[in-house]
Amino acid sequence: MPDLLKVVHLVDVAAPGMEGLALWLASAGATVTGSVPAGDRDSPVVATLKAAGVYVRVGFEPEHVHTGLSTVVWSGAFAGAHPELDRAQVLRLPVLSRAVALKAIGAQADGEAVAVAGSHSTATAAAALAAMLNDGQTGWLLNAAAREGTAGRAGGGRIVADFCPDTATHEAAPPGAWQHRPSPHFLYREPQFGTALIMSAGANAPHYEDNLAGLDAAERLARRAETVVLPTWDSGVTILRERLGDRPGPHVVTVGLDPADTVWITAPRWTGEDFRVTLRYQEVDHAFVLPVTGRHHALAVCAATATALVLGEDPQTVAARADTFRGVQNSLAVLGTQSGITVVESRARHPREVAQDISAARMLTEGSLVVVLEPDGIARTNAHAAELGAALHDADHAVLLPVSTPLTEHHLPDPLETVEQAALQELGAPRLSQILRGWAGGRSTPELTADFGIAPMTMRTYSKTLLAELNVDSQPQAVVVGVLAQLVQLSDIDPAWPTEPLTPTAEPMSAAR
Repeated sequence: MPDLLKVVHLVDVAAPGMEGLALWLASAGATVTGSVPAGDRDSPVVATLKAAGVYVRVGFEPEHVHTGLSTVVWSGAFAGAHPELDRAQVLRLPVLSRAVALKAIGAQADGEAVAVAGSHSTATAAAALAAMLNDGQTGWLLNAAAREGTAGRAGGGRIVADFCPDTATHEAAPPGAWQHRPSPHFLYREPQFGTALIMSAGANAPHYEDNLAGLDAAERLARRAETVVLPTWDSGVTILRERLGDRPGPHVVTVGLDPADTVWITAPRWTGEDFRVTLRYQEVDHAFVLPVTGRHHALAVCAATATALVLGEDPQTVAARADTFRGVQNSLAVLGTQSGITVVESRARHPREVAQDISAARMLTEGSLVVVLEPDGIARTNAHAAELGAALHDADHAVLLPVSTPLTEHHLPDPLETVEQAALQELGAPRLSQILRGWAGGRSTPELTADFGIAPMTMRTYSKTLLAELNVDSQPQAVVVGVLAQLVQLSDIDPAWPTEPLTPTAEPMSAAR
């Protein structure tokens, strides 16, 4: 336990990432207080924290911070004035970001820390690795708890920690440059890791403004580890592998779908209830049952499994623990079914996570897929607006909600229109074809609007886009061009005609005499 964290106050203690830190500190013997907004007063997370011995206060008040504290920790999700952080600055107390607090714990572990890191998409892998290493002595510090599990627990030896900064709706600048906040607290030494699993390396605003920033951060962490496990299905991680080979560094272990990988994953097979996979490591095959939804989550669990094998865990014990891991809380969780409609919750924030969860949701239904997207944060959405819209390509219908942000005032442009345009482009391709074929069959625009269950304004947008793409001015002209360009089946015009496009004759007809 670092002395700096023995008597600690956590600002917004129930937030993702902060919950796990509070639980770990409390179980390690620290005196932990925390504050939450009024809306979280009766939340299950607050109940869990109180049961673990964390003293939770409602509201953010200056009197929550006093000279008896060794430090104050905050998530980094606030921008501008904050009464508790401002009070800590007046009292000259150390103010740590969550990331620095994790580093302090990792540095104290003396190489016993197992890091899970990446610019995004670490939650499932970190929780799975904690489950597979759960021997009663291993502790963990997670951004998201496993289902029916906890986000943090101290152990008697090694610790699994999720170092991904993407935990909440962050509107503040990246670490080391927060405006309106006290200068960040710097540690005398960086943590050294026995093993690090790096899931991704790329852009994720506001933490990593571009791919290079995400890659640099991943390399810095990787070079502080003795062994690095790298999933080769992530393009950024593949580049990281090449970087690590440029000069002496950690021992690199790859895991992926290529037989040349150190740990080879045979193609995961979905049974309708779970994934069945075989991992080949050191010329020995190990079979696993993974009761998670979504191929990307199954691969994340495979990466965690590979890390456990590299750490020397017994394969049969790992298989037994993997069989009980059912994913993380709020990730593709079924909330309920009514009138034939099943509602599934997703915790995805990054565009790639959104796209992967939507694809995974297809596995849960044979019907249409309606996606309700609430973009996360002005800063993130501005940087990734087009990618977020494109991530909706597998949806049948999409509903865009206003951007979620804790900011009450800001002067940034609203990025929702960019998200909408990108989404319309992705969703519009099959829809435009349906409209053209409907026109060819004699359906009117109002009738097609009712058929598709879309708003008239959306239909007008689709119609204008279709006419522009075909370079015509009217629906009849669009149908003619569609027939000649073989975009329309003959059966679309008349069901009695062949289900094939109009094809030109083998030889041109001769002129009539």
